[in-house]
Amino acid sequence: MKDLRVWEQAVATASNWYFGLPSDKRAELDELLEEIMQLKQKLVELVTSTGSSSICRTCGGQCCLLGRYHVSILDILAYRKTGVDPVIPDFSSSPGCLMPSRYRPVTCVIFNCQPIEDRLTAEGRQFLYKFESRLRTTISLTVSLFDIRINRPLLLSCS
Repeated sequence: MKDLRVWEQAVATASNWYFGLPSDKRAELDELLEEIMQLKQKLVELVTSTGSSSICRTCGGQCCLLGRYHVSILDILAYRKTGVDPVIPDFSSSPGCLMPSRYRPVTCVIFNCQPIEDRLTAEGRQFLYKFESRLRTTISLTVSLFDIRINRPLLLSCS
């Protein structure tokens, strides 16, 4: 499978790059990665608190079928920061996302279909927009640290 080869190469390249960073740059990156991971977790928790899982189960997660194409180098770096092996994005046979919320691609944590949006209260929507804005800002800060677009979807770029 071509995607698997690209995935393995990307994980190896990202790992080598991450561990080769000067300690001060890596510490700065780690701090931003931690904030990104926390914001992703908050976004997913907010949406799942509305009962979104039942909606996703009903449609079979159609929005996730191509989710593997949205994993970025930044997402792989989050795994490296925490010392956890990356979950290989595979939606061919398993129901639901295998990636823990804090490691999921940005697209996956900010996209909500209309039935899910409809379940959010006005206050919930405000929190959602606030967390999404903070997430985008933090990602922009992270990208500005380096001369590469580490937020770019990996498999979309390499396919």
